[in-house]
Amino acid sequence: MTEDQEWDLVIIGGGPAGMTAAIYGARYGLKTLLLESAVLGGAQATSPGIENYPGFTFISGMDLADRMKEQVKKAGATIKEIAEVSSVKKSKKGFDVETRRGTFHAKAIVFATGGGHRKLKVPGEEEFTGRGVSYCATCDGPLFRGKTVAVVGGGNTAVTEALYLAELTGKTYLIHRRNELRAEKALQNQIFESSVEILWDTIVKEIRGDQVVKSLLLENVKTKEQRKLEVDGVFIALGVEPLSQLAKDLGVETNDYGEIKVDKLQRTNIPGVYAAGDVTDTMKQIVVAAAGGAIAADSAYKFIRQQEK
Repeated sequence: MTEDQEWDLVIIGGGPAGMTAAIYGARYGLKTLLLESAVLGGAQATSPGIENYPGFTFISGMDLADRMKEQVKKAGATIKEIAEVSSVKKSKKGFDVETRRGTFHAKAIVFATGGGHRKLKVPGEEEFTGRGVSYCATCDGPLFRGKTVAVVGGGNTAVTEALYLAELTGKTYLIHRRNELRAEKALQNQIFESSVEILWDTIVKEIRGDQVVKSLLLENVKTKEQRKLEVDGVFIALGVEPLSQLAKDLGVETNDYGEIKVDKLQRTNIPGVYAAGDVTDTMKQIVVAAAGGAIAADSAYKFIRQQEK
């Protein structure tokens, strides 16, 4: 292996957990590599507005991600974007992390791979993805300026996206299968005072259209009554599916939801392997992901130094 393939700590995933782990790893003096399959930012980068991250009364997800990225660079960690990891395997000296850009050897690993968009899994969803079906309001919202859209979900992400879209569109619906929202109280207060119309106890049975989305088939979960809702677009905001397959292939334990099991020190069942952020069985919040990344890096540092004795 060439010199730049040998690392103390390799972090897989460039969201808030991964970037915080990189900051702490580098500040501890570890030779730290951060690998991201796309570009740094993670799911937070798609958020139109963040109001619950300490130090900012309001900041866009992309702006916060950019600030974190600059801090990673300043700390001295090496960043490799567009570097998707194909496998992680145990080796005599630690772990081999395989990518298209080469194989990197690490003494310790942090999985911060986050999660992918959870899907509705209804007819029309796959067919109209990119043609009226979206999973990112900040990415695609401006395309629906003055039009009618629906957001599906009831958590923080769904409410935040509905509030953002209400400022752009002619009409915004929020479709939720229950009779109360799961979002934090502050966001609930905002949406109740907004122009967003909430359709309670309702699910989407089908997404319909021709070349693009034209309508949704809705069903009331209590009465089973179905009706058609004409929309130009639908934004699905149901949370994330943990991207834990790489960790599973290595032998890392996960729970029934596919989330990586960690202890209070972010340790997995494999010595030298840590995990943080949305891929773990924890609260899905940026501040929690960042804290997990810091703890994971601290644990990795102690593990590496112990192995060197």
